[in-house]
Amino acid sequence: MKKLLAVTLSLLILLTLFAGCKSNKENKIDFLNANIITLNGNEASFNGIVVEEFDYTWHCDPTVSHTDVKNAPAEYYTGTKPETDAAVYIDHELYYYPLLDESGFKLQNYDGEREWTYYYKDGEHNEYIFATLPNLNNSLPTQMMHSESEAANNKVLHITKPGTYQLNGEWDGQILIDLGDEDENFKDPDKKVTLLLNGVDITCTVAPAIVFKDAYECDNEWEEKEEHSAEVDTENAGVNVFLLKDTKNNISGKNIFRMLKTVYKDEDSSDEIKVQKKLRKIDAAFYSYVTMNIDGDGELNVTSGFEGLDSELHLSINGGNITINSDDDGMNVNEDNVSVLALNGGNITINAAKGAEGDGIDSNGFVVLNGATLNINGIRVPDNAIDSEDGIHYKSGEIYIDGQKQSYEAGSVFNETGRAGGFGGMGGDKEFNKGPFNTENSDFDLKEFKEQVEKLPDDATLEDVLNLLGINNFRGDRGEMPQAPDGNMPQLPNNEMQNPPSNTDKLA
Repeated sequence: MKKLLAVTLSLLILLTLFAGCKSNKENKIDFLNANIITLNGNEASFNGIVVEEFDYTWHCDPTVSHTDVKNAPAEYYTGTKPETDAAVYIDHELYYYPLLDESGFKLQNYDGEREWTYYYKDGEHNEYIFATLPNLNNSLPTQMMHSESEAANNKVLHITKPGTYQLNGEWDGQILIDLGDEDENFKDPDKKVTLLLNGVDITCTVAPAIVFKDAYECDNEWEEKEEHSAEVDTENAGVNVFLLKDTKNNISGKNIFRMLKTVYKDEDSSDEIKVQKKLRKIDAAFYSYVTMNIDGDGELNVTSGFEGLDSELHLSINGGNITINSDDDGMNVNEDNVSVLALNGGNITINAAKGAEGDGIDSNGFVVLNGATLNINGIRVPDNAIDSEDGIHYKSGEIYIDGQKQSYEAGSVFNETGRAGGFGGMGGDKEFNKGPFNTENSDFDLKEFKEQVEKLPDDATLEDVLNLLGINNFRGDRGEMPQAPDGNMPQLPNNEMQNPPSNTDKLA
């Protein structure tokens, strides 16, 4: 009995030790030696010393040719380029989408998308497309363009050294983490940056508010892999964001749509409009070029003029109370058939598609639901609450779509779910991959569908749109056309009454 008691006590001690290690992610953060950055509008201090500011300013004008930037003759700089070894400095090297003459845009098919294109106008490069903008509601999104005077009110705070940085206060502009040599840092595990958000309010009115441009990539051999899966270890990621307890952190930013180099991918292409190499495109208010982890017990509120929270490779949410309000996708991971967006913990609310369209969560690779509480609201048809090219893997967690709790079985795998606007959330894994909206084996292509909708005549009806989706004789749950709250038939944008289909009397 004594021997059994001793063994039992030993096991209890071991369990206690292991239980204490469950928060090891937090313990790995060097809170005591964190660098302190205090933000004060357009000034800042670093460990109590005023941060040096440079007048180096980025400009862009496609009507005049410059030689400052290779393959981008529209770009040039003024002021003194920072020559400093400081870990933190301030300048005006802020990239944004410039204000262009609206009459210079053409609506064309570019690289599989229907977009507004703008060509160089300097006479020397007029065969090149300078930049594009998305076609939102069949109109030019002028809100994505910004003037130099507006941009001047935003400064860039650069972080150039690895380490842990605690941010406090308010900032009018962008926080840019750029450790330098991309190729060198990509595989260097010492090139890591952790941001401790301690009650910050960061607002950039012309560009993304926080950008992690260059740091260590924990999945740095992904290009050599022949196969990719939903299982990826991001614990050793080079970019980490920790939300300190009892803090409220507000991040508000815009996006930079597609700006192009004046070099073609394929000079021998016979396409009418040749595809050029991308110079930059940053869709989200909070953006990372490498794998990123977010954790902590604080609050994070992201407000975006386009997408909310993005990573070009993997993104793991391990904790925090996160709210995203975005005009387009709420969260997005971008690498086709590779990226993994893992929701392992925290309380996440996404109010997406406040503009013309958008998914709550959009992954070009995989999505893993593994313990978080997720609320997604207001997604429009034909977009999704959660959309994944390579599969949504449900393990655990609570999922609500427009306030309706979803019922998924552990181990379920599906591609998209939670259509709002009358279709509601698709509950239960038996319902996954069925019908024209949720089918793994169908030929449904969202991009093609959107293009087909844009080609419909101005007097198109709801039935015309549904016919494109292969839905005929749609009458709702009670065998009738869906009704507006006042009992009338749905209205077209021009408020003309839609005519009911001629075969109404044949329906049961």
